[in-house]
Amino acid sequence: MKKTGLLALKIGVSLALLAYLLSTSNLSDLRDRVRHSDTVLMGLAVVLYSLILILSTWRWRLLLKAQGYEAPMGQLSASYLVATFFNNFLPSNIGGDVIRVKDTSPLTGCTTTSLAVVAIDRIIGLGALYLLAAVAFVLGGSALHLLGAAPALFLLTLVFAMLAYVFFKPGTARRLMAASGLGKHAWAQERFEIVQGAVHIYRARMAAVWGAFGASLALQALVVCYYFEVARALRIPIPLSACFLVIPLCSLLQTVPISFNGWGIRESVFIVYFGQLGLPRESALAFSLVGASLIVVLSLSGAVVWTTRGVGPQAA
Repeated sequence: MKKTGLLALKIGVSLALLAYLLSTSNLSDLRDRVRHSDTVLMGLAVVLYSLILILSTWRWRLLLKAQGYEAPMGQLSASYLVATFFNNFLPSNIGGDVIRVKDTSPLTGCTTTSLAVVAIDRIIGLGALYLLAAVAFVLGGSALHLLGAAPALFLLTLVFAMLAYVFFKPGTARRLMAASGLGKHAWAQERFEIVQGAVHIYRARMAAVWGAFGASLALQALVVCYYFEVARALRIPIPLSACFLVIPLCSLLQTVPISFNGWGIRESVFIVYFGQLGLPRESALAFSLVGASLIVVLSLSGAVVWTTRGVGPQAA
């Protein structure tokens, strides 16, 4: 009941925000902008999104290989497509991670190990997203000092500095575990040791970690370029330099679990930032709705893969 109530609240927040934003915008201008979009540039955006999926799968495979587990790209690609589908159609963008953990558990022989790999994969991706935004903020000068960008980046700097310290300073996680009191519970201690083992392996194989981080920077840059091509297709004159700050910041902010997969929150943030860049709210709405909706449509390929799976551990 509590989960159902929380889901209803998230959907309510998204619907209320979208209803307000649409009711206060020029829908005729919004419709015309979408109707007269450039299909060739939109096709290029689709190609970029396909590259994002391939690179994301390769990063996941690299992190698994560093742990000593070999998995074919085809198998992982199918799993990643299904995960992307669930990320877009479940009320949480971590729903797809559950699929990835279940699919690789037979390979690793341990759900906790698979979870540790997926968690590292997530953290590295968010770290790359933060770094892109921070660099764009510093290099963009006063023209890109958007509302809330400085405090958000400062907070994220503290978070990722703490995560880096825990990772590079052996023994820190163990002390935090002891201080929390969770170590008194056998089930928690057992899983902690498994995760620690995975982290120790990554410390010993830093080339794989840096390779995954480099792949994360490349794929997050592709995400920015995807949205930039959507903007070009909609004839929205937003500079690429601004996209490298606005897109990562918005992506990080929409992970806050107060709406249904960021709907409504994402559009609101884009409207605020587009306004500071001198662009109308209708452009921001078209940019956000078309970019996100195209991803949702493309993720339906994961539904096809999911429904055609055979019965077995991966179909559980």
